[in-house]
Amino acid sequence: MHTRKLSLSAALAAIVLATASCGEGPIAPANNPDDPPNESNDRIDITNDSDDLGDRINTPGSDIPIDPSSGTRTLAPGVNAAVGASASALRLTLVAEVLPPTVEGEVVQATMVAIRGLNKVMVSYNMAGAPRLGAIDWIKKLDSRPEISASATFNDSDISALSWDGSYVYAAQATDAVEFAFPAVVERLKLTNDKFTLEDNLRLPLTSFAGTSTMRTNSHIYATSGDGGHVHAFDKSSFALLGQYPLDDARWVASDAAGQRVVVVQGTPGRIAVFAEGQFPGGSMTLLNTFPFPGADIPESKSTAEIAGGKAFIAAGPQGVQIMCLDDGQILGSVPRPDPTSLGLDPSVVVTNAVTVDGDIMFISNGEAGVWVAQGSSDFETSGCAQQQITMLGRLRFGDLQSVNHVEFKNNHLVVAAGLGGVKLVRVSGI
Repeated sequence: MHTRKLSLSAALAAIVLATASCGEGPIAPANNPDDPPNESNDRIDITNDSDDLGDRINTPGSDIPIDPSSGTRTLAPGVNAAVGASASALRLTLVAEVLPPTVEGEVVQATMVAIRGLNKVMVSYNMAGAPRLGAIDWIKKLDSRPEISASATFNDSDISALSWDGSYVYAAQATDAVEFAFPAVVERLKLTNDKFTLEDNLRLPLTSFAGTSTMRTNSHIYATSGDGGHVHAFDKSSFALLGQYPLDDARWVASDAAGQRVVVVQGTPGRIAVFAEGQFPGGSMTLLNTFPFPGADIPESKSTAEIAGGKAFIAAGPQGVQIMCLDDGQILGSVPRPDPTSLGLDPSVVVTNAVTVDGDIMFISNGEAGVWVAQGSSDFETSGCAQQQITMLGRLRFGDLQSVNHVEFKNNHLVVAAGLGGVKLVRVSGI
C-alpha cells in the first residue's frame, strides 16, 4: 500500500464525479448466448469466455501438510504452541491454483480475495511498483471444479482491494488517470450472469495517493484512502457520496453487521476507529470510539481486520494478530507473528497482513513466512468478548507459495492471495 500526505482542504476540494468511457462493443461470443460478450475500452479489457481463461488454472487435488508450530515465538497469555489432536485431524486439500494474469506484458500480483456464498470468490491484483496495472478475476465452482468465469484487466490502475454484491464489484484503486485530482479512486464494475460488463461502469474520486479498501453493507459502500485520506460512504444504488470522515493512514474498513458498526483500521500508530453504520450528519460520519492496539507501525503497509462476535481480529504487522473487543477496546489476546530468525527470513518480510476466522479456526497470512493456522477453545463468533485459549497448530506447507497478501476462510473454503504466486483454492475438512 502506498500513501502520501495531503492537506484536508485540498482533499475535500478534489471530490468530483467522473464516469468511465463506454465500451467498444462485442469482440467475441461468450460461452452462453445470454452472457455478456468480451468487451474492451481504452483502459479495461474484459474476457468472459471461461475457455480462454482455462490455461491459467490447474487442479492438483493434493494434500497440504501442516508443519507443527515451527517458527512460533513465545506466545501471548491464553495462546498455546502445542499441537494437539485437532492439528492431525485437520485436512487441507489444494483444489486449484490460479496463475495471475498478464497486463500490458507484466505479471500482476494477487492482493485480496473475497468469498461470496458457498462457492464463488473475487480476486484483485496490482503491480508491484510502476507502472500502475491491475486486474479482477471472478472464480466460481469452488466446491467442485473451479473455473475462472470472467476476468477484467486495467491498464492504468492498481487494485488494492475490493468488495462486491450480486450486481457490482467495488474496487479500491490507485490510478494514473489524469481527470482525477488524486490517484485514489473507487470503481464499480457490473456483474451479469457471472460475467463482467462495461455497462454502468463508473469511477469516483477519493482522497490521497491510493484507495486502500472497500466494504459493502445492505445500503452503502464504504471506501478508505491512505495518509491525508478519509473513510468515504456512498449510496449503493446511486453511488452518490453520502458522507466522509478524515482519517490518517486508513488501511482497511470492515463491517460489524450485528452491532451496526463500521470499523476502520489505521496505522502508524495502530488504531481502530468505530463508526455508526448509516449515519451521515452534515455529510460526515458518526464516530463512536477510537481504540489503540499494538502494531501496524510500518509505513505503507497492509493491515486488515475481520469482525466476528463483536470482536475485531486485526492483522497488526510485526505485532501479529491482535484481538479486540469493539465495545470497550480491550485487547482480549494476541497471536504473535512467526520468528523470522528461526525461519531464515529477514524480519522485514515477515509481517502479519491478514487474518480470517470461521468457527473456531483462524488462518493468518504472514508475508513471506506463509499461511499459519490456529484454533480457539470456543467458536469465535459465539464467544463474544470472553477471553479464550488459542492453540497454534502450525504452518501450511505450499510448494511454491509466494509472499502472502491476504487470506479468507468461509464455508470450509480457504482462499489465499499469494502475490505473484497467484491464488490458492483450498478445501478444509476435519473441523
